[in-house]
Amino acid sequence: GRNSLAEMAEAARARGYSYLAVTEHSASHGFGNHVTDDQLRERIEEVAELNESLRGKRFRVLAGSEVNIATDGSLDYPDELLAQLDWVIASVHTSFRISGERMTERVITAIEHPLVDCIGHLTGRLIGRREPYDVDVEEVAEAAARTGTMLEINGNPNRRDLSERHARLAAETGAMICVNTDAHGTDTLSNIQYGIATARRAWLTADQVANTRPWREFSKLRKRARR
Repeated sequence: GRNSLAEMAEAARARGYSYLAVTEHSASHGFGNHVTDDQLRERIEEVAELNESLRGKRFRVLAGSEVNIATDGSLDYPDELLAQLDWVIASVHTSFRISGERMTERVITAIEHPLVDCIGHLTGRLIGRREPYDVDVEEVAEAAARTGTMLEINGNPNRRDLSERHARLAAETGAMICVNTDAHGTDTLSNIQYGIATARRAWLTADQVANTRPWREFSKLRKRARR
């Protein structure tokens, strides 16, 4: 990210938000800061300290991570560390050219992990730069609905992934959608407009989008809260 945790929180508050999930990339995806286990633990403590200073301001920062999904569907942090996070989003960042069957199995294995709250940018597309990788979106959506795992509409204008067609399919399957910004700085929190536009093109309702709710209600939709 380009801004401090406090700067991101203040920018989110200025937009009228009541919470913000901070989900830096995990250690093994091959780019970024390669956040180690110990660095993530430090981040969790930093989030807790910031939330203490924000007490009374009706705003909360959620400690999270965007973890990498390995080719076998495993994640690159241990469960005991993931359990300390408020929000875990799992995404494919490597090995895009494996077969559609293996990619689908890979993502569904992550979906079935009890601490994965959401799957990020499901097809990996970058508009005009990279075609979606081969994954059975319908099969993934059915697994997401079955397990209570959310699927992301990524608001980065280069991604918009899920697409409106896939978002409609997922919602009709019963999967809950989460609209996220993929913001790497305060300036790209405005990416939410593209995510909302995609959700509208998919004819989604507010009830089908998890993060239209306050955190107290949203947090109960995570499968870890349902267990």
